[in-house]
Amino acid sequence: MKLFKKTALMLAIMTLPAICYAQPESCKVTFSGNAPTIKDFARAYCSQCDDDSFEKQALAAFNKGNSNKGKTQCIVDSNNGYLMFTAPVYDIIETIEMCYWNCDNKNEKLVAVNLINTDNGFVENFLNFYRYNAKTGNMTLIEAPFDREPDPLDLVDQDKADRKTIEIILGANNEDANRIQPCFSLPRTGKDITYHMADPTAIPKQFQREGKLIWNGSSFYPQK
Repeated sequence: MKLFKKTALMLAIMTLPAICYAQPESCKVTFSGNAPTIKDFARAYCSQCDDDSFEKQALAAFNKGNSNKGKTQCIVDSNNGYLMFTAPVYDIIETIEMCYWNCDNKNEKLVAVNLINTDNGFVENFLNFYRYNAKTGNMTLIEAPFDREPDPLDLVDQDKADRKTIEIILGANNEDANRIQPCFSLPRTGKDITYHMADPTAIPKQFQREGKLIWNGSSFYPQK
């Protein structure tokens, strides 16, 4: 848990001003129709960022719809409640993806905002969650709703990995620690979040495994 928070903080600092570093604590969601869509959540979040931010660039792309040109791609999948925008920023590939889940209590939705980059030759991401309340119309920043924070050992197939590999994971620090952090991908279909090692070359590929966080209607728990 501490390692993930450290990585997220480092990502936020390194990509400033490319991304909106100060995450809004609360966003007012406006919409037409019976319920907000993923585009409404994106507008509520991205509109609070600076005019020259990557989020504002993404919002403009979301409003135009699906596109794919060179290294710039936009996915607007309103039916599945998923958005993604990726583009080069100062020779760095930045990505933002968003999705939401309907909670079992019927009054709330969980909204995820995932910021990803490849600045250092490996993947780093900054994942935030908001809980939307239908009665207040607000989405509020919350702690990651994980029963347990994934850690690097969750990405190691310990039945196959040798002792040397385990020691690399347990002894990693500084940039080496960032390379073995879990990096998350939001679901475009289905409900579960997947995660993988930030640097696929950090340890032998045959010793790695992909992790999954299972949605239970309110939060997530790691697949065993």
